Amino acid sequence: MIDNSKLIAETGALAHLTDQDRKMLKSRENRLGGRICKILRHNPEMIHISMDRQGWVSVQELIDKFNDAFGRPMLYLTLPVLMEIVRTDSKQRYGLKRQGEELMIRCNQGHSIPWLEMDYKVETPPEILYHGTGFAALDAILKEGLRPMTRQKVHLSRDTAAARQVARRWKNHGAPVILQIDAGDMARDGYVFYLSENEIWLTDHVPPKYLSVLSVEG
Repeated sequence: MIDNSKLIAETGALAHLTDQDRKMLKSRENRLGGRICKILRHNPEMIHISMDRQGWVSVQELIDKFNDAFGRPMLYLTLPVLMEIVRTDSKQRYGLKRQGEELMIRCNQGHSIPWLEMDYKVETPPEILYHGTGFAALDAILKEGLRPMTRQKVHLSRDTAAARQVARRWKNHGAPVILQIDAGDMARDGYVFYLSENEIWLTDHVPPKYLSVLSVEG
């Protein structure tokens, strides 16, 4: 599991988080995080930020260009605000690293940018993995399997709780559905699995014969 705590502490930024920052995060954190993820996963051109082939961008450049594009009194980025977003993100979507003297950030998975070459680790998966979706997509999935759609990889969860959380995001697509994936059989049949830094399992495609419906929630 990725641990950003050391790098966050090294910046000393959280000691400078202001009451105004906390007020802004309380009311705007979802919107702010969503916009950051959109930039880092799908559209760095939105703010004309430089991104390398593994998805890393400069923290300072992200802050500066985000504020140039979107900054206003109740929606802005500073180093303390960004480090607090990274620290408190329940899905651990963000990775930090030092590149020389510069602090870099990326999203760990979920990208749709076609030219990225993410450095995911090839790993042997557990026997069973799970995927959450909405009922409206079920017929197509059972016919065609799971495909990445707009993302680079299919995302799979280690447990049903995480899959259920994903499924509930599809509330506009009908009842939440939890699919069970026979990942062990897939791996033995030659399919490759990857593990992101925040421990999301990834693969290119799950054919229908390896999946079944575990539950449909009312």
